[in-house]
Amino acid sequence: MSPLLSNIMLSELDKELERRGHRFVRYADDLLILCKSKLAAARTMSNLVPYIEGKLFLKVNRDKSTVAHVRNVKFLGYSFYIK
Repeated sequence: MSPLLSNIMLSELDKELERRGHRFVRYADDLLILCKSKLAAARTMSNLVPYIEGKLFLKVNRDKSTVAHVRNVKFLGYSFYIK
């Protein structure tokens, strides 16, 4: 999906994440949602996948989607560390 089309389609997801009080970063169709615990992250993932696929009619790539600690994540080629 082109960056322009993904921004149009995923703006509804941005609004939903804001409504739910999530902290997140999205660039085109790449999304990073920050949660306080692994349980909260798993719950967020299990609630958002049906929203994305059911309400927005987009397909979530389950092979690339994961719940992980921020230290183990690369987002747009960048790694994160905790000071």
